[in-house]
Amino acid sequence: MNISIIPNIYSYNNVQSKVNTSVKYPNLAPLKHDTVSFTSAMSISESIWGNYVKELPRLQRIATVYLDATEAVANKFKEDGVFFVREMFENTAVKAPDSKLSKVNRSKNFVVRDPIRTILFVKNPYDLSILFEKIIPEYTTKRGYKIASIAKSIGKLIERGYVPVEEEKLISKFFEIEHTKESHTKYFRELKKYGYGYDEAKKMLAKYLKEGKTPNSDENIEIAKLLKKYVPDVDIRLDKNMIDMSAVPEEYRYAIGKPQKSGYEDIQLRFIRDVDKDKQSPIYHELIIQFGPTYNRNAFKEHELVYEPLRLFEELHIPLNMPVKGEVNFREYPEKGVEKFISDIKDMFRTKVSKVLINNGKNEDYFGDVDGNDEIFFDSSDIKKFERRFSNINGFLREYYKQQIAKAQISPMASGQISKDQKDDLKLLKNIKLMFVNTIETLNNEHDLKG
Repeated sequence: MNISIIPNIYSYNNVQSKVNTSVKYPNLAPLKHDTVSFTSAMSISESIWGNYVKELPRLQRIATVYLDATEAVANKFKEDGVFFVREMFENTAVKAPDSKLSKVNRSKNFVVRDPIRTILFVKNPYDLSILFEKIIPEYTTKRGYKIASIAKSIGKLIERGYVPVEEEKLISKFFEIEHTKESHTKYFRELKKYGYGYDEAKKMLAKYLKEGKTPNSDENIEIAKLLKKYVPDVDIRLDKNMIDMSAVPEEYRYAIGKPQKSGYEDIQLRFIRDVDKDKQSPIYHELIIQFGPTYNRNAFKEHELVYEPLRLFEELHIPLNMPVKGEVNFREYPEKGVEKFISDIKDMFRTKVSKVLINNGKNEDYFGDVDGNDEIFFDSSDIKKFERRFSNINGFLREYYKQQIAKAQISPMASGQISKDQKDDLKLLKNIKLMFVNTIETLNNEHDLKG
């Protein structure tokens, strides 16, 4: 099943058979993801699949209504450069179980939002007046939806320019009340009404109280950073230099983020239906706004060729920043762990592939300039660096686990678990390498065909 909301217009399998045979690599078995299990006999993947089959007919009906609404919005604002290509997203509007399983494995959280989602194209998404004055009001006043809320950490909001005046006052208020069980219960009940998460803040407040200290204003803000505030679930990941902030309503000022490390830009927002607004678990409808179809296809291609293999590094069991002495591969960076070599791999593929694909898509859909597109290929020096870095990572893994097993000799159970983790990590690393080998061969083959 296609796990992406981005359609498989770029046929990944079609180019796999046309690999660059000048680069030889071993054939490796594909990685299996459904090995994580609950304490019961049912695996996570089986549970997700079971729920998916059960909920699919209802979600498909709800998704059809959402696609109808999105198509109507696009038609209404066509002259503003808004358009929707329904056939591109008809089959992916309901999120597939593979995608949910992937998020569960990465986040270790079984609750995964937005089962329904689609993509709307806007020729100039930097003109946020189109979003706030036209697109959002059309959904929320005429189509039966409302913007969902999401809990964001005050610390993250401060990074986006938020000034926590109210939160600082709430924290300072704690040291002005009578310190009894009843007053504390009342205080934290009041705090909770504001929609804040406060467990860690409570610990900090208790620590100050125990030590007989009163935090100053700066310290109050540091405690406030531990809280969470419910804000509209809108994330604008665009080049800030291109945005006219005067078009952004006050309640959305802290929705302005920045592009991803790959250079990818978009707007993401989530709706819930008006009929679900009082439900504890509403159905979230994600809307992604991009520049256009070429940008979409290139983003999908980048996701398959770069994002997916890079993401798998997060599933390694090892502490990435731990240095390991005695390993010859670490003469270059003795003070750092394997994250340095993983970082080199990330930099290579983000620079040579991700940023170029994303920029080329933007050139065509936003600037209308295909002549400015850059070519993508890996030369012999790139391939040597790639091989060397994977050799570094492999050497680190083997030496790390060798030392860990030696430390755990007194415990057969611990030794067995470490050996299992080692086997899993080495297998995972082989599969990550295989995916990147395919990326190199695919792109070099495309480059050769163009030449």
